[in-house]
Amino acid sequence: MKTIVIGAGEVGFHIAERLSREGHDIVIIERDPATRERVQERLDVMTVEGNGSSPRALEEAGIRDADLIIAVADIDEVNISACILAKEYGVPRRIARVRDPDFSESPFLDHGRRLGIDLLINPNIVVADEIVTLIKTPAAAEVGRFAEGRVLMLGLQIGEGAPIVDRRLRTLRAFHATTPFLIVAIYRHGKPVIPDGEAIVEAGDHLYFISKRESINAILTLLGKKESIVERIFLVGGGRVGLRVAQQLEQEAFHTRLMERNAERCDELSRLLSRTLVLKGDGTDIRSLLEEGIADADAVAAVTDDEGTNILAALLAKEQGAKKAIALIKRPHLLHLLSHLGIDAAVSPRICTANVILKYVRKGRVVSIFEMPESEDAEMLEMVIPAGSRVAGKPIRDAGLPSGAIIGAVVHRDEIIIPKGDSVLNPDDRVVVFASSAAIPELERLFA
Repeated sequence: MKTIVIGAGEVGFHIAERLSREGHDIVIIERDPATRERVQERLDVMTVEGNGSSPRALEEAGIRDADLIIAVADIDEVNISACILAKEYGVPRRIARVRDPDFSESPFLDHGRRLGIDLLINPNIVVADEIVTLIKTPAAAEVGRFAEGRVLMLGLQIGEGAPIVDRRLRTLRAFHATTPFLIVAIYRHGKPVIPDGEAIVEAGDHLYFISKRESINAILTLLGKKESIVERIFLVGGGRVGLRVAQQLEQEAFHTRLMERNAERCDELSRLLSRTLVLKGDGTDIRSLLEEGIADADAVAAVTDDEGTNILAALLAKEQGAKKAIALIKRPHLLHLLSHLGIDAAVSPRICTANVILKYVRKGRVVSIFEMPESEDAEMLEMVIPAGSRVAGKPIRDAGLPSGAIIGAVVHRDEIIIPKGDSVLNPDDRVVVFASSAAIPELERLFA
């Protein structure tokens, strides 16, 4: 598939890198010479220097025979114009990242379809959704939802004294019999550990497991965690993400406080929010935080536009007794470091946006995607087994899955199965698969 990516920032670079590894023919249009040079040095893709909304640049990139355009430049108008032009050139599928809510939320524009956009992504909305999910799942650092939320993948750090510490995974079989779950990945000091029966869990490991939603609490006990009631939420930052999070929390029975340093924005937030207490203050001022009750918060989410402020606010919140601290982080390579600092969870706009794009690019067989924050080389995929595919009707052990792919759950009709080697993959089943990027092309062939 020939794909044109407009913009080689964090999202564009990551998408191009991932799709190139999977065999896509990628062309990147980037107007900044230094950024374009960085792409040429690090990726095996063609690059064009220019404005992504310029017909000249688009034609130089081969727009006339492109199958897909992904417009993720920093300027909304460039992305919109590129998709309008791409439609006129006959490009079958068009994706645009647009931050302005006037475009993404306008009923008239029909989610961008009137502008020639098949998938319009507002990263602020995607990020806010992820933060709300983390707030509502206090024990987890990452949450992947599959099968309409009936299957969950949780990522969490194992602490000292957890019942699972210093045990081989094969010794958990008795527990599996009553509460089935599957550990699909373990990361130790940022490096993967193969989760076979002989693997021993150590304190400090970052562990990912899959189970039915109703079994989560029992499994968390084994892992030394527990789900608690979340009532009091403290938000730091009243920008677009903070407002969106507060609006979602207002729909449920949360007691939410939002701290914003800009007085005019506080007035605006007070008009837009009906049940959220809006406070004027600096999220890095410990006295202000304590006076406004951050120590009693069940969850604190620092979502300002400044990454350093978010990290510091989250650290201060944890130090003062907040049960869970979440930070919005723009540079994904920092994600695995934050848990060592004591921050419970971090959200990357790049990863959230990339997940939505990758899901669309692979649409059909792929229902949903969760990219593993500990590794840019692995994903969780929810895939449908088509009738006539190479895996249909076969037990998992005989399905010929590539190395680096583990099936963590099977949804058969209304039944959720945590599978074993003899579990049969039936047509129209959904499977939740942990896969390295190298395994994904073969998985797609098997499920074709």
